[in-house]
Amino acid sequence: MKLRLIFFLVLTLLFSSCDESVEIPLLNEAKVIDRMSSGSWKVTHFSYQNTTKTSDYEGVVFDFDAITVSLSNTGTTPVAGSWGVIDEGFEGNPELVLNLALTSVEPRFTNISDDWYIVESTPTKLRLKDENFVTGTIDYLTFQKL
Repeated sequence: MKLRLIFFLVLTLLFSSCDESVEIPLLNEAKVIDRMSSGSWKVTHFSYQNTTKTSDYEGVVFDFDAITVSLSNTGTTPVAGSWGVIDEGFEGNPELVLNLALTSVEPRFTNISDDWYIVESTPTKLRLKDENFVTGTIDYLTFQKL
């Protein structure tokens, strides 16, 4: 009898606490673009094929606008490119992807020119990951706002 009563109470609590009118704000493409377009950014972590390569981006500053990105302090010729955010998920279940395409042929810039899944986006941090199906490794890239 007690077990039935506890079960009934748990079900009552579960269903009474569900309110479909309350929506949890989701991360969307516009929010990521808005965050990245305000201010300058630096790479604070980059691992490529299980090797940490963060130091390759020491001092490099990334400036994003709505569709282009420019890099300064590269130590070489200026680097530019394009970027964008798309939702590859299903309705109600976003899976945001950042596409980064830089013009440089230097390996340190071609290695980050890719489609990256957004793991975390805050006003000051963007964490990305990319699974490399050829090597079986997962690459990680993190930008931090300056």
